[in-house]
Amino acid sequence: MKVSLNTPLNQIKGIGKEKEKIFKKLGIEKIEDILFYFPRKYLNLKKITKIGDLKEEQICTIKASILTKEERKLYGRANYLKLAVTDGTGILYVIFFNQTYLKNFFQIGENFIFYGKVEYFNKEFEMINPFYEKYNGKKIDWILPIYPLTKGITQRYIRKIVKEVLKNLSEFPEEILPVERRLSIGISNIKHALFNIHFPISEINLEKARDYLVFREFFILQLNLLWKKHIEQKTEEKIDIDFKLIEEFEKYLPFKLTKNQKEIMEEIVEDIKKGKLIRRLIYGEVGSGKTTIAIFVLWLFAKIGFQGVFLCPTEILAQQHYINWNVFFLNQNISVFLLTGSLVGKEKNKLREEIEKGGVNVIIGTHAILNEKVNFKNLKVVIVDEQHKFGVKQQETLKEKSKNVHYITMSATPIPRTIALTLYGNMDFSILGEVPKGKRQVITFLFSSKDKEKIYSFIRYQISQRKIGFVVTPAIKENENIESAEEKFKEISENLPEIEVALLHGKIEKEKQEEILEKFRNKEIKLLVTTTIIESGIDIPYASFIIIEQAERFGLAQLHQLRGRVGRSGEIGYCFLIVYSDDEEINKRLSDFVEKETGFDIAELDFNLRGPGDILGTRQHGILPLKIGDIKRDIEILKIARNEVERILKIDPNLEKLSYLKKLIK
Repeated sequence: MKVSLNTPLNQIKGIGKEKEKIFKKLGIEKIEDILFYFPRKYLNLKKITKIGDLKEEQICTIKASILTKEERKLYGRANYLKLAVTDGTGILYVIFFNQTYLKNFFQIGENFIFYGKVEYFNKEFEMINPFYEKYNGKKIDWILPIYPLTKGITQRYIRKIVKEVLKNLSEFPEEILPVERRLSIGISNIKHALFNIHFPISEINLEKARDYLVFREFFILQLNLLWKKHIEQKTEEKIDIDFKLIEEFEKYLPFKLTKNQKEIMEEIVEDIKKGKLIRRLIYGEVGSGKTTIAIFVLWLFAKIGFQGVFLCPTEILAQQHYINWNVFFLNQNISVFLLTGSLVGKEKNKLREEIEKGGVNVIIGTHAILNEKVNFKNLKVVIVDEQHKFGVKQQETLKEKSKNVHYITMSATPIPRTIALTLYGNMDFSILGEVPKGKRQVITFLFSSKDKEKIYSFIRYQISQRKIGFVVTPAIKENENIESAEEKFKEISENLPEIEVALLHGKIEKEKQEEILEKFRNKEIKLLVTTTIIESGIDIPYASFIIIEQAERFGLAQLHQLRGRVGRSGEIGYCFLIVYSDDEEINKRLSDFVEKETGFDIAELDFNLRGPGDILGTRQHGILPLKIGDIKRDIEILKIARNEVERILKIDPNLEKLSYLKKLIK
């Protein structure tokens, strides 16, 4: 029976109702699904090892005939079937536990392929529960696919089903590129790829099949991202503004803009003048001046009568931005308000009413802005600080609160450029790499926890020089094997009684947090024992040192963010990573971190050590939507796929000539 891509899987011989339910759990409901259900690895049975050459712990393939078979039932233990097999160079014993039903399958004198790990027990070589295949000189799959499975389906069974599908398939998925482009890029075709990804004829064919399918997957991903960018940025609203506004904005500032800041501001003004809806990710080093760009955009839209939102991940950061910039706005008759979760009752309701009437131009706040009760009269721009702290749906909420909303996200969290292009491919990407003159110099040291006296001596000396600093721990409260802020505060207070020490963490009341930070800014508090609450954007210009306890419990990106809290005044800052582990790998990772300075260097280091999944987590993006591609391994194919999509959209931006590609857009 011939089958098409949309044929339900239960039409295949051997798939009843029970098996159909099991396949459904794996996301396989039709023929196309099983074609793109790829093996997770392969067993290469081609290299045959002679029994006489076997070594203990070796994983290998042997070809042998059955000499004897013996079934045993052990009291209180598993039953087993024991085969003696030979290839003429020696004898190997093959043992199957709890599979005595195989005794009728293995017939004396017949030839089999066995693949598994060799054990040496009682002066005999053994293989326990190996893979096996009958060998009668006919064609067998020497490179054997191994699929991810669930209970109720075996490897033999799924291989049989896939073979049946490939044998009876009447159509293949449409090619994404014409033959001349495939030849130019150096990829095969969909038919060759699907046959050889499941049952490769050779290692070369397997590699070609994988390259094609990885390219196809990246091509579809990039097509969706770039098409979304193309569609989202369409708007008929052209606003006549002048580049001279950047100079005007700079006049109101107590400092000069960097060349890099001006370039990004010009890009934003250019987008607005063209009537292009802004979709931009700004990555900038800690202290590079991202906030100033955000304020410029909010100021720009407020001047022409629109509302703007500055969304921050924490109340402390939102309050800091409000304190730092509210006078700037008010001096130009631009109304600015702070909206956070701690604002309650009549005060919050009154602010909501003002926002709805259009009486507020700039709203700086936290998750509270996302509340469905907060409505806007003419919201035109949303800026999200530290965007990775918000879920995708949360970020989308604000876009939906008005029509044609410009959207800018900012991040100091290191993101490898390749990942940024993959996950944020639907946005323009700006790098703010230039740190304002004299802004940041931080020297990083790695210390063992056994050197605490040296740390205390350093703190004493720094305080004596009228410096202030942080001690950061991975937890608030005491926990097994984890340094806590409360315990560290107690320890330092006892060991350094002459120093004004304070404790700051997320569970302290908001008003108290503000009071502590204000005293710290004014140097009334000399040492702040805290947690990662200070990670995002806390600006204490005169903080000159940070001591990070149990540094091995932090990600490299987090350590880079924390390190960015010091050395912001132009003077040298110091970062001490205190390590409690003797693990060589952990110490090597942190030693490598010490040598890196920029966020991109840290990002690449993290990417090489852990891969994209661990760096990004799943909260913002979910698991990367890739079945076969691997960003780390297949980076060059990713670049080729993106370039090809860009080439196509440049020639045919609306996909009128290549309308079949629209079917791939979800």
